[in-house]
Amino acid sequence: MANEPELFQAYLTLWKNRTMNGKGKQALNQAIDDELNDLRTHPRLRKTRCEKYVQSVQRITSSALEADLKVKLIERHTERLQVLTNKESRE
Repeated sequence: MANEPELFQAYLTLWKNRTMNGKGKQALNQAIDDELNDLRTHPRLRKTRCEKYVQSVQRITSSALEADLKVKLIERHTERLQVLTNKESRE
């Protein structure tokens, strides 16, 4: 079972030269939210959350991470997508 620091480090291995503010669950959630919202891309070129989710899952599954870390990262991405989608539907 992967704990938060392991999950955080696993996420960092998916991206070269990516810096993140802080460590732990909150920083990981913020990084995933930014990824799903495509905030590192110019606004005119941004993709939908669902497109970014699919790309993220593909990146995770094709990585050299251990299977349990892959599953945990995909679960976290799914959780964050649901949170972002529910938050948007309430506005």
